[in-house]
Amino acid sequence: MIDETDDARLVALIDDQLDGPARQALQTRLMVEPDLRARYHQLAAGGLPFGPAFDAALAEAPVARLRAKIDAVAGAPPGRVRTGRVAAALAGLALLLIGWTVGHYLPGPGSPTPIAAEDHDDWREAVAGYVALYTPDTFANASPDVAATLTQLSRSLGIALTPDQVALPHFAIKWTDMLAYDGAPLGQIVYLDGGGPIVFCIIRNGQKDVPLTTEDRQGVMIASWARGGRGFLVGGRISKERATQLAGTLAARF
Repeated sequence: MIDETDDARLVALIDDQLDGPARQALQTRLMVEPDLRARYHQLAAGGLPFGPAFDAALAEAPVARLRAKIDAVAGAPPGRVRTGRVAAALAGLALLLIGWTVGHYLPGPGSPTPIAAEDHDDWREAVAGYVALYTPDTFANASPDVAATLTQLSRSLGIALTPDQVALPHFAIKWTDMLAYDGAPLGQIVYLDGGGPIVFCIIRNGQKDVPLTTEDRQGVMIASWARGGRGFLVGGRISKERATQLAGTLAARF
């Protein structure tokens, strides 16, 4: 069960605030604990359900009523008590105003719209965010049953995936994972070739066909394309040329 301590550790990992041993321990847990991994991706993607909570706060304490309370407090005799009450009231008003703003820009539960509705490629940003945390040691001891896990990914993504289809020359598959972004299934395959991890991700999100493009996100070079209602991505701390080459190999198959 995930608790507040786990959330704090995950946020520290996202903010690059963990030291080496703590980072390694948490990354190991992420590989073996699906619930923790799902929570990490939710936090990394900014998927916290703040909207409903702020709406409830606004309903219970409307801004106009809080303003009236502040005016009443401001008319009290001067002193430490008055100052503290005014500060608390102002802080409450600020929180409610923030809640009103955030509540209008974050989607409610079950909404398929990303936080930034005009940015339909947020899933690539989410992937880049956690790939930026990977190190050569993250998957050093991983040994997945590649054939079995690819079968699971195939069912969720609605596309046939076999070891031969996802193979890359000189790379070993070190990890496969079934994630989700904004309600869409997101499969991940991780490769190692002696350097940093390389990921191949597929999301089943109904995306229109898009030719292969490259971009740098958070220090991670991303090469992506879309075909047949799915988005594809190759990413890692590699050169643009290397990302394009690897993505071209896989794009020829998908």
